[in-house]
Amino acid sequence: MSIHMIGQPYSRDIIVGGYGSGRRRDRDPNYFAPNPLDPWQRDQIRGFYQIVEDEHLIDLHYYRSNDNVSINIYQVKQSEVLFVERTLDLIPSGHLRWLQERKPAGIIFANSAGRRRDERYTGGLNPGYDDQTTPFFDESEGIIITYGAIWRYQNLLISPTLIHEIGHVMTHGGKISYRYFSATARETLSNTRVSRNPGTLEALCNAYMYFICYSSSNPAVRLFGSRPAILEKNQQTREALRRCPAFTSRMLSPSEMINFRER
Repeated sequence: MSIHMIGQPYSRDIIVGGYGSGRRRDRDPNYFAPNPLDPWQRDQIRGFYQIVEDEHLIDLHYYRSNDNVSINIYQVKQSEVLFVERTLDLIPSGHLRWLQERKPAGIIFANSAGRRRDERYTGGLNPGYDDQTTPFFDESEGIIITYGAIWRYQNLLISPTLIHEIGHVMTHGGKISYRYFSATARETLSNTRVSRNPGTLEALCNAYMYFICYSSSNPAVRLFGSRPAILEKNQQTREALRRCPAFTSRMLSPSEMINFRER
């Protein structure tokens, strides 16, 4: 696994979103902002945020030469390059090749994701639109991750949101699906609201995210991905995912399959 810079670093003002606290997420985020001495601001549609001036950004190329993996990543904060690399290092090579095929533009970091009343300063998106303000990147052929999403989980040193969005790509072609879940688990997960998107696949993509984290050798990341009391994180869900094509020998190497064994 290697990362190379594309061109030279550049500077730009960015917006870092914050996840609101409380049942309705209408209270200030319960974690500190990028500028801890300044309060979070709030936009009624896009949510909580702070403007960070003159942030250093870089475009990157992530590759695994022996596994035919090559992904372009744009507008990453230089201080968070390692987070992105560590996140992609968790993803099996077969999954990244599927990502390349389905999302050839790669990954772009941005102030917000979504349009009009669905636009937010947090989260990520597999959009169906191309943003004309980024002529170098076709969003409809890629993934958007907000700066707020990666800031929220900086203590893990990875981006769970990026894994979740890759999970959406893994639903293409049934690489992961509810087919291998019990009827009860399928109904529960498909009706679980885990994000601003009420879609039935959101909890499935969360389950994928947690299973990827469960495979990590980092104890904190593994703990984040495992919790017996939560269906998306428990052994029952992991067993169902292991029967999906994404976690069989069709898409995993023998060493990768070992990483996803029960512990």
